[in-house]
Formats: sequence, structure tokens, C-alpha cells
Amino acid sequence: MKHEELMLLPQKSRISSSHNGGMTHVIRIHEDISEPSNWSDELDLINGASEQDTIVLDVCSPGGYLDTAMLFHRSLNNCAAHTVAIIGPECASAASIISLSAREWILDDTSSLMIHTSSYSLGGKDTDILEHANFSRGQLKRLYEKVYSGFLSSDDLSDVIKGTPFYFSAEQIADRLDALTEYRASLPCPCGDEACGKQPVEDEEDYDEMPTLQEIVAEAVKDGIAAYEKSRLAAERKASKPKPAPKVKVVEKAE
Repeated sequence: MKHEELMLLPQKSRISSSHNGGMTHVIRIHEDISEPSNWSDELDLINGASEQDTIVLDVCSPGGYLDTAMLFHRSLNNCAAHTVAIIGPECASAASIISLSAREWILDDTSSLMIHTSSYSLGGKDTDILEHANFSRGQLKRLYEKVYSGFLSSDDLSDVIKGTPFYFSAEQIADRLDALTEYRASLPCPCGDEACGKQPVEDEEDYDEMPTLQEIVAEAVKDGIAAYEKSRLAAERKASKPKPAPKVKVVEKAE
């Protein structure tokens, strides 16, 4: 087979689906987690799933791009479907973020999980590198608190961000998943209904209440007119005040 023909072979899909009342979609993550554009189909599937569907993540991966893991976390956290992660023999780094973003988990004796801080390479001025590191550290801390709180203690979280890796066997994962489930169940749902039973989702701005561009412009014009009128009235009041008569100094001429 010629090289040109090899380049035309379609990439094997990581998704398989079956129908049983609702749709069950299995997403296989059996490779390095590459850049987000390579996972568009999987993310679109999660984002478009309904309450009757089930998303199963079959995870066996050493990790990869943090950006991709963050997109999976957001999609899974807001997914209407029930989400399940099968934690395989290797579930490390970004793969652990994706797995723990699900709402249910399946383990066996070979399951393992590793959590550590991010790593990256960056060139440029020392000030740029420092600013990037400080920004990344803050971003990572917020993400890790959302994903790992309940699974890790606050001291563990702090140690991870400082650079200490954590490794967990199947038995240790099971114990910590019980704690994670209890922790998440204690969190209030943003919908405000304590009886809804839904997992909390990401805080989002209420865009329905945001003013339109036309409303913003109209408000700015209104404020401008009000400021002009205030200034004009102040000028008129100042102009209408009677001016005091000029003082005349009389100097007597000596004889």
C-alpha cells in the first residue's frame, strides 16, 4: 500500500452508541489526551446529551493537555445525561480530572489513579515567565478545588499544587470516591431547589438579565443628557447671580 493511501485511511472513532430506552454512549479515552480540537466529537456528544441518555467514559490514559481536561470537566459538569467513568489501570493527571468530573464510577482490581500539578515549557523574558506561572497557579488551584475537593483533603490539595504527586490503588480510590460522593451530596444545587437531587453545575452569569447593546447605548445617552443638563443649569444659575458693584478706593490728595 502506498504512503498516500495510508494517509487517507479514516481515523477510528472513540465513540460507540447503543439504544436501550435512552441512548448509551461510550467514549474510549485510551490514549494521550491531545489538544482540544482532536476531541470535538466527544465534547459535542456530551454537550448534546439528554436526560434519558448515559455517557460512559472508559478511561485508560497517562493524561495530557490540561485545556482538554478543563473542557471535559465543564461539559460533564453541565451534562444533562447520567455520566459514568470506568477507571482503568492508568488514570493519571488530566485523565483523573476527566474521570472525577463524572457522577458515578466503576472500578476493578487493576484501577489506579494519579494526581499531580501541571507541567509546561515556556520561553521568553523572565518577567513573562513569572507572570505566566503565577496566573497558571491560580487557575490550577481553582480547577483542582472544583474537581478534587472531597476526594482530597484541603492539606492534600495544597500539597498537590505545591508539587507533591499522589498515587491511589483501587481500594484507596474506592474509599475516597465514597467521601467524594458524600461531599458533593452536601453541596447546594444552584437551582435553589433542595429536593431536585441534581449535581451542582458551574456557576454561570444570567445572560437573560444582561442589557442589550441598544439598552446600553440608550442608558449612556440618558446619562450624558442628564450630565449636560446639570452642567447647563449650574452655568445659568452662576450667570444669573447679580455681580457685586466694584469697590472704589478714594484717595485724598494732600494739600
